[in-house]
Amino acid sequence: MHFYTLHELRRMELLNSLQIKSISVEQPVLLEKRGLRAGSFDFLIETKTGKAIGIEVLTRPSKGKLKGKLPYSLEVDEFVFVLPSSSLEFYQKKEKKGFRSYARAKAFSREFNKPNLKAWLFDVQEKAFQKKDIFNRIFNVKK
Repeated sequence: MHFYTLHELRRMELLNSLQIKSISVEQPVLLEKRGLRAGSFDFLIETKTGKAIGIEVLTRPSKGKLKGKLPYSLEVDEFVFVLPSSSLEFYQKKEKKGFRSYARAKAFSREFNKPNLKAWLFDVQEKAFQKKDIFNRIFNVKK
Protein backbone atom coordinates (compact mmCIF):
# COMPACT_ATOMS: atom_id res chain seq x y z
CA MET A 1 0.00 0.00 0.00
CA HIS A 2 2.95 2.31 0.56
CA PHE A 3 3.94 1.92 -3.09
CA TYR A 4 0.44 2.77 -4.33
CA THR A 5 0.21 5.74 -1.97
CA LEU A 6 3.50 7.12 -3.27
CA HIS A 7 2.29 6.50 -6.82
CA GLU A 8 -0.92 8.42 -6.06
CA LEU A 9 1.08 11.30 -4.57
CA ARG A 10 3.28 11.45 -7.68
CA ARG A 11 0.14 11.45 -9.84
CA MET A 12 -1.31 14.31 -7.79
CA GLU A 13 2.00 16.14 -8.14
CA LEU A 14 1.90 15.80 -11.95
CA LEU A 15 -1.73 16.92 -12.11
CA ASN A 16 -0.89 19.78 -9.72
CA SER A 17 -3.99 19.04 -7.64
CA LEU A 18 -2.28 19.63 -4.28
CA GLN A 19 0.44 22.01 -5.50
CA ILE A 20 3.10 19.74 -4.02
CA LYS A 21 6.50 21.26 -3.40
CA SER A 22 8.21 18.19 -1.94
CA ILE A 23 7.44 14.66 -0.76
CA SER A 24 9.53 13.22 2.07
CA VAL A 25 9.44 9.52 2.90
CA GLU A 26 9.80 8.34 6.53
CA GLN A 27 10.14 11.87 7.91
CA PRO A 28 11.03 11.82 11.66
CA VAL A 29 9.02 13.92 14.12
CA LEU A 30 9.16 14.59 17.88
CA LEU A 31 5.83 14.14 19.64
CA GLU A 32 5.13 15.85 22.96
CA LYS A 33 1.91 14.12 23.99
CA ARG A 34 2.49 11.59 26.81
CA GLY A 35 6.11 12.69 27.17
CA LEU A 36 8.68 13.47 24.52
CA ARG A 37 9.04 10.61 22.05
CA ALA A 38 10.18 10.13 18.49
CA GLY A 39 8.03 8.94 15.61
CA SER A 40 7.88 9.29 11.86
CA PHE A 41 5.36 10.07 9.16
CA ASP A 42 5.19 7.55 6.33
CA PHE A 43 5.00 10.52 3.95
CA LEU A 44 5.30 14.23 4.65
CA ILE A 45 4.20 16.63 1.92
CA GLU A 46 5.01 20.31 1.73
CA THR A 47 2.83 22.36 -0.58
CA LYS A 48 3.75 25.51 -2.44
CA THR A 49 1.38 27.43 -0.16
CA GLY A 50 3.41 26.36 2.90
CA LYS A 51 0.96 23.75 4.19
CA ALA A 52 2.32 20.50 5.68
CA ILE A 53 0.40 17.26 5.11
CA GLY A 54 1.32 14.10 7.02
CA ILE A 55 0.30 10.70 5.70
CA GLU A 56 0.19 7.47 7.68
CA VAL A 57 -0.41 4.17 5.87
CA LEU A 58 -1.94 1.40 8.00
CA THR A 59 -2.26 -1.99 6.31
CA ARG A 60 -3.95 -3.69 9.29
CA PRO A 61 -5.65 -0.84 11.16
CA SER A 62 -7.47 -1.01 14.46
CA LYS A 63 -9.15 1.60 16.61
CA GLY A 64 -6.20 1.52 19.01
CA LYS A 65 -3.61 2.02 16.27
CA LEU A 66 -5.56 4.98 14.86
CA LYS A 67 -5.84 6.50 18.33
CA GLY A 68 -2.10 6.02 18.85
CA LYS A 69 -1.36 7.93 15.64
CA LEU A 70 -3.62 10.89 16.50
CA PRO A 71 -0.83 12.94 18.19
CA TYR A 72 0.85 13.10 14.77
CA SER A 73 -2.05 15.23 13.52
CA LEU A 74 -1.08 18.03 15.92
CA GLU A 75 2.28 18.48 14.16
CA VAL A 76 0.90 19.18 10.65
CA ASP A 77 -1.85 21.21 8.98
CA GLU A 78 -3.58 18.11 7.55
CA PHE A 79 -3.22 14.47 8.50
CA VAL A 80 -4.30 11.57 6.27
CA PHE A 81 -4.89 7.94 7.23
CA VAL A 82 -4.55 5.55 4.28
CA LEU A 83 -6.58 2.43 5.09
CA PRO A 84 -7.75 -0.66 3.21
CA SER A 85 -11.36 -0.18 2.13
CA SER A 86 -12.52 -3.43 3.74
CA SER A 87 -11.07 -2.54 7.15
CA LEU A 88 -13.05 -1.09 10.04
CA GLU A 89 -16.35 -1.85 8.27
CA PHE A 90 -18.29 -1.66 11.53
CA TYR A 91 -17.24 1.98 11.89
CA GLN A 92 -17.94 3.04 8.29
CA LYS A 93 -21.05 5.00 7.46
CA LYS A 94 -23.50 2.96 5.43
CA GLU A 95 -24.94 4.04 2.11
CA LYS A 96 -28.58 5.01 2.60
CA LYS A 97 -30.89 2.96 0.39
CA GLY A 98 -34.30 3.90 1.74
CA PHE A 99 -34.42 1.61 4.75
CA ARG A 100 -33.16 2.53 8.16
CA SER A 101 -30.92 0.16 10.09
CA TYR A 102 -31.74 -0.37 13.73
CA ALA A 103 -28.42 -2.02 14.48
CA ARG A 104 -26.24 0.14 16.67
CA ALA A 105 -23.31 1.44 14.67
CA LYS A 106 -19.92 1.58 16.31
CA ALA A 107 -18.34 5.01 16.44
CA PHE A 108 -14.92 6.52 16.99
CA SER A 109 -14.46 8.90 19.92
CA ARG A 110 -14.73 12.70 19.67
CA GLU A 111 -10.97 13.01 19.15
CA PHE A 112 -11.47 11.91 15.54
CA ASN A 113 -13.94 14.72 14.82
CA LYS A 114 -11.41 17.20 13.39
CA PRO A 115 -11.60 19.05 10.08
CA ASN A 116 -7.89 18.49 9.38
CA LEU A 117 -8.13 14.70 9.81
CA LYS A 118 -8.75 12.84 6.54
CA ALA A 119 -9.05 9.24 5.39
CA TRP A 120 -8.25 7.64 2.06
CA LEU A 121 -9.74 4.20 1.47
CA PHE A 122 -7.69 1.93 -0.79
CA ASP A 123 -9.22 -1.09 -2.55
CA VAL A 124 -6.52 -3.75 -2.39
CA GLN A 125 -8.06 -6.02 -5.04
CA GLU A 126 -8.55 -3.28 -7.63
CA LYS A 127 -5.38 -1.43 -6.57
CA ALA A 128 -7.12 1.94 -6.61
CA PHE A 129 -8.30 4.54 -4.14
CA GLN A 130 -12.07 4.41 -3.56
CA LYS A 131 -12.73 7.39 -1.30
CA LYS A 132 -10.79 10.43 -0.19
CA ASP A 133 -12.64 12.58 2.32
CA ILE A 134 -12.71 14.01 5.82
CA PHE A 135 -12.55 11.25 8.44
CA ASN A 136 -15.99 11.93 9.94
CA ARG A 137 -17.68 11.75 6.52
CA ILE A 138 -16.43 8.20 5.96
CA PHE A 139 -16.59 6.82 9.51
CA ASN A 140 -19.06 7.20 12.37
CA VAL A 141 -17.63 9.63 14.91
CA LYS A 142 -19.23 10.71 18.19
CA LYS A 143 -20.16 14.37 18.20
